[in-house]
Parts: sequence; structure tokens; C-alpha cells
Amino acid sequence: MARFRRIVRFVRALNVEAPIHAVMGSMYAVETREPVVHLTYDDGPHPEVTPAVLDALDEFGAPATFFMLTREAERYPELVHEVRRRGHTVALHTRTHRRLSTLTWRELIDEVIVARRDLEAIAETEIAWFRPPYGAEGIRGVPVVRAGGMRTVGWSSDTHDWKGLKGEDPLRNARKNLEGGGIVLMHDVPATDSVKGDRDAGFVSKDELTRLLLAEMSENGLRAVSLADLLASGSILKRARLT
Repeated sequence: MARFRRIVRFVRALNVEAPIHAVMGSMYAVETREPVVHLTYDDGPHPEVTPAVLDALDEFGAPATFFMLTREAERYPELVHEVRRRGHTVALHTRTHRRLSTLTWRELIDEVIVARRDLEAIAETEIAWFRPPYGAEGIRGVPVVRAGGMRTVGWSSDTHDWKGLKGEDPLRNARKNLEGGGIVLMHDVPATDSVKGDRDAGFVSKDELTRLLLAEMSENGLRAVSLADLLASGSILKRARLT
């Protein structure tokens, strides 16, 4: 990975970042005048967290995309189908959540192309969207994802729920870039090893975080829409994360 970081530093020194973002970049937001936002969830499905998040989304009529690990989808195929049944999109987050820039070509193909095929078999639908672990495709990951027939989706607003959020102001991170055209990053897995661990640590649950976010969005005139509707609202903004 150090070699790829040197390459990235070299590219920056050449001051050619704009063409790199245009050619190698993936979408992270949409430039639009519409007050629309898309919610996304990574790392699931999880037998306790995912159903609770689905219930919260139902309460607000909010569509979302669930970027799933194929390993977890294989463990809980009924949850994959439940996500689809409730009108949400199933997408790929690799097989096991390994950083793409650290993988061999063979490993990349398994984590992306083969994992997509396996997730499609479980979900019984085409998987069109991909999110790399840590948001970084790596220089070799970009062509592999494209060869696998998927488009990569990043985010503009990170709730930081992956490290656990306590009750004083759990939306403080999401709020920084929460605006029309944005894509919000959340997770439908515990921040600790279990839901009980999150509860014992005093963390806000992922379903409650979803409710708080959607309520604040509504107060600010923002509404949650599907990824397709978000893309239809304006021009895609791209950036490359290659390390």
C-alpha cells in the first residue's frame, strides 16, 4: 500500500488531480437544486440491527441502499430478501471487507467480481452498485469494479456511527455536509461486537440514529429519495480515492 501512496503523492505533485478525478473517480454526491438526500448502510446484513433499521425507514417512507458483505448475506439470506421486499436496493461492499489496495489480482476478483455474482444469486436481482471498504478503490480496484459491471458510490456525509455515537448530539458529524444532493454513510451493524455491547457503552442504536436523522432532515426541508431519483435530480460529482 505504501507504493500506491507514493504514486498518489506523485500525481498530486504533478497537479493533475482534476483529470484523475474525472477518469478514476466515483460518485459521492449530486449537484442539484433539489432538497433530496440518499441514505446508505454498510457492512450488513445483521440479524438484530438490519430489521430495526428497516422499521425506522418504513416509519418515514425513506428508501435506502444497503451495501452488503457477501459473507454476511450468505449467513442471513432472508434479510437480503427482506431488504428488497421493503423496497430498498441491495448493493455490494465486497465479500469480507478487505482494503482493495492490499489485495492481489486474484483476491480482487474474488472480493469484487465473484462476490457480486454470489450476492446476485442470493438477492435474485442484478447488483449494479458497489462501495469499497473505507471508500477507497485502489488503482487496480477501479478497473476490476468496472469490469464487474458495477458503478462505485461514495458519500458526502459521514455519521461516524461505525465508532459509536452517544446521546448528546449523535448527528453532529452528519450535519456538517448534510445538504441537497448528498449521500449519507451509515452502518447496519453494531459499533462494538454486539447490540448489547453498544447498549452497554451508551451508544445510540442505528435505528434511532436513522429516526433522528430523518426527523432533522424533514425539519430542514430535506427528503430521502432513492439513489435513482437522486441521480436524476442533477449532475454527478466525482472524486478518486485510490489508497
